[in-house]
Order: sequence, then C-alpha cells, then structure tokens
Amino acid sequence: MLCKRLTLSIAFASMLLLFPASAAANGTDHFGPFSSTTPDNGTCGLPWATDTVDRYFTVHDNGDGTFRVKEQFKNGSFVTTGPGSPGACETDQHHGATVRPGIVGNFTGFLDGTVTSTTYNPNGCSVASADCTTTQGFLAAVFGASGPATFTCNLGQADCSFNFEYSSSDKTLTYHHWQDKSDNHGGEKFVGDIANA
Repeated sequence: MLCKRLTLSIAFASMLLLFPASAAANGTDHFGPFSSTTPDNGTCGLPWATDTVDRYFTVHDNGDGTFRVKEQFKNGSFVTTGPGSPGACETDQHHGATVRPGIVGNFTGFLDGTVTSTTYNPNGCSVASADCTTTQGFLAAVFGASGPATFTCNLGQADCSFNFEYSSSDKTLTYHHWQDKSDNHGGEKFVGDIANA
C-alpha cells in the first residue's frame, strides 16, 4: 500500500511539473516592476522619443478562460529624438509639427484589455528566456502564444482602454502636454503635443 501511495505521489508531482501553475479562479496576481527603455511612436507612426519606465502588470482570472490584464507605466520619463513631434499628424489645430532632440519630460499611463487562454503561468517571467520588459513579452511569458494573439488591445477591439500622458516643462516648447488615449470604440484620440513649432 505504501508503494502504491508513493507511486501516486510521484505521478501527481510529475503532473505538476507538466502543467503551468494557475491562480484560483477569480484570483488576481501582480507582477513587476520590470524596467524598460523603448522608442515611442507618435501620430505619424515614427519615433519621436525614447522612454524609460517601470512596467507593472495585474492579471485577474475571470474563471471562464479569459483574463483581465492591466499594464501600468510608472516612473516614466522620455527624451525626445525629433524631428517630428508626437502630435504632428493629428487632425485638430492644437498641435505642432517638430520637436528638437534632447528635450526631457515625464509620462504615465496604462493599458487594459482581455486575454483568452487555456494556459496561465504566473511564474512565466522567472523563466530564463522570458522578457517581461515589454507588453508582448509579458503576454507570451505568462499565457504562451495565445497571450499576444488574443489580447484585445492587439486586435483593435473596443474591449481595450488606455491612456498615456506626457508633459515637459522645457521653456523652448510651444506645446508642453500630449495625451494618447482610447476612444472606447477600438480607436484612439490624441490631444495636444510636445513640440517646439
């Protein structure tokens, strides 16, 4: 009998190694900070600055095969690369067109959407090959390939909200504040600019 229990215990332990760890249904896990440096694209689709930021992720298991994923961007700063300003291709009249390189400022933001996945490994960021310093890297590490493939913010769906706000007190700027946010219909809205002219 002892041998049979030992065999069952070993088999169960082996099964735990084969399947990723999973939070209880309706549980919430927190991840981060993950420090990152990344180029930032403006309304024209071209880089206008280099960002440095700490990324934090919250994953809530909805208990139905979907997960609410919120990414927060904290302690963010940027350095402009120019020549185009982030709002250069906006359609309203309250923006500029150019920004000089080397202007510094701060930013904060969040990205909030849903992932559909049969895989959830809250220890995924601990794997040696994982790179959780990007949104796509985190999704792949924690949810596997279905993370980036089903994340509603990657699919341009209305089930995605985001808001990024940038500001700089540099006295050479004509525009000191730029906002890139969701319009709650699967699109985005831009307000203001970080621009010299």
